[in-house]
Amino acid sequence: MDILHLAAHCRNVPVTFTLELMARDPELSYSEEFADLPEWKRYFSLSRAYMEASRTLCESMIAGDFSAQYSSSRVILHLMRQGIELFLKGALCRAAAKQLPKTHDLAKLYATYSLAYPGPKFFFEMPERFQTSPSMDLFPEISLEEHATLDQRHRYPSDRKGRSFVTPEVFDPERVLEEVEKLDAMLHVIEYVEIRRLDRHDDEP
Repeated sequence: MDILHLAAHCRNVPVTFTLELMARDPELSYSEEFADLPEWKRYFSLSRAYMEASRTLCESMIAGDFSAQYSSSRVILHLMRQGIELFLKGALCRAAAKQLPKTHDLAKLYATYSLAYPGPKFFFEMPERFQTSPSMDLFPEISLEEHATLDQRHRYPSDRKGRSFVTPEVFDPERVLEEVEKLDAMLHVIEYVEIRRLDRHDDEP
């Protein structure tokens, strides 16, 4: 079974509430089931939802049902980045970290994750657009300032000093969709095949 089929199987893990039930009972939108999950599972659940939303909006843009404009591309990338951040924090929480790193820095989170989960079976490639700039060593002052706002660049139009985050770049929705699908599949496999195996009898969502 290849990674995409395995990931698709992982996505089909049953949950105990449905859209029909949620429509009849507004309290289910709050979901006591979700609230009762261990914290690390809540992180993973939200991570999957962000990744799914990013993928779905990408598909909608390609189909012409979501506006193909710069601001829309920011939303897709923010959802993708947030999905990665919550996955890393969920994994660290599962590793019994006493206190999660208080940071949105994916590089720092991934470094901590790699220490908690060494070995190739836990490895995944961080999308280049979310990585630290390769020029960071050459221009440390400029790069550190830019790197400090990486988590904000897809959420806000400008930084706290009013400097625009808008940059010229190519956003190819088909290429980004491929990137999201590949990453989403890998994170599903790592979560369900590797991390959740630490709980042999883990059947919860």
